[in-house]
Amino acid sequence: MKKIDDWFLGYKTRSVKGKRDSGFNLGGNSHKSSKPLKPGSGLANLRAAALKHPEVMVKIPRRLSGNSKGMHGVRNHLDYVSRNGELPLETQSGEQLHGKRAVQDFVNDWQKLGIPEESKHREALNIVLSMPEGTPPDAVFNAARNFAAEQFAGHQYVFGLHHDSHDPDEPKHPHVHLCVLMRDEYGQRLNPRKNDLFEWRVRFAEKLREEGVLCAATKRQHRGKALKPENSFVRSIRSRGDLPDRYKQQAEELIEAVKNSDRPKHPFLREAMQTRGLVLEEYGKIAKELYKMGNKTEARIISKLAKEVAGEPFTTQAQRQYDQVVRQGISSEQLRAALNDQIDGIENSKALMKDLRHSGFKTEADQLQKMSVQLARQSFVDMAGGQQKTIQKDIPAPSRDVNQEKDLDR
Repeated sequence: MKKIDDWFLGYKTRSVKGKRDSGFNLGGNSHKSSKPLKPGSGLANLRAAALKHPEVMVKIPRRLSGNSKGMHGVRNHLDYVSRNGELPLETQSGEQLHGKRAVQDFVNDWQKLGIPEESKHREALNIVLSMPEGTPPDAVFNAARNFAAEQFAGHQYVFGLHHDSHDPDEPKHPHVHLCVLMRDEYGQRLNPRKNDLFEWRVRFAEKLREEGVLCAATKRQHRGKALKPENSFVRSIRSRGDLPDRYKQQAEELIEAVKNSDRPKHPFLREAMQTRGLVLEEYGKIAKELYKMGNKTEARIISKLAKEVAGEPFTTQAQRQYDQVVRQGISSEQLRAALNDQIDGIENSKALMKDLRHSGFKTEADQLQKMSVQLARQSFVDMAGGQQKTIQKDIPAPSRDVNQEKDLDR
């Protein structure tokens, strides 16, 4: 089992390596590592993936603001997590923070540790632990609590749950925002890398299973998935009702490919095929070893997973969009028109929102913002294929004329 675990993680189990820092030090000269993962965690997650259990998600959101560092950034983030004091937060010691004043007092205590109001460095690490809609929110919260206690022993942290069971305006998928001070009690800073995020997913999955939640924590390569999820930075911009430059660039590349009848190439096809071959080879070894040990059911499950992985295509997002365009007979001119409509629709709605807010029509502006977000989240390919959504015609008419208000202001 240990060999499977080491192969599954890609390295021997370890905690995040800290960076020695010249910041505050509360005593002590050693840094404890988090406890090892449970033996058999690799096989448990591969089995869960084969049985199509939902994948856990752990991410470090990319910061969009230049004012997100120092205590200023921490204070703003905890206001967001607590919804300005409306949602309770919990600290590493189990203390419950209710109300905006309690959150402010807690942040002030952190600042007394020597953290500046403005800083060039990130002073707290913001982590999101999430599960799909339908997962019991209390189980997610309990698992997050146990995960943080194990992974971030020696660090101060605070966390809160977002879910529509608390507020119908919250997302339906339960997720926990965990805010961890970068420096521990010995002055070492967290220094997470990509592999650490995967290990955190595996640890979080362990805690969820202890709460009775069926889940998996595997890499895309383990499941044979070639398509990457949308970049979190791009997704965040689109969720605000805007289109990032990267989206527009990819759209232009697709339009050009369709115009020239040139299907996009897979930039890393050889590497992807080599990785797929290594994964399938390892699955064969695991299934064979399980069969020898008498675990025939487990062996069949891993063999089934290997068969599914072998049948997964190597199609990229650009190739999939190109194939959709060809299949639906969409021309490059239609794509261009759809992209322009999407860009113009968002720009026009932003200008109208500004006028509405200036004239006191906050409700109408908020409704328009939601429609703008819906438009930004659409694919211009789907819009070109006849699924275009016009937002202007659905805008509720203000009780007073906006242009008339602007004239009065003059």
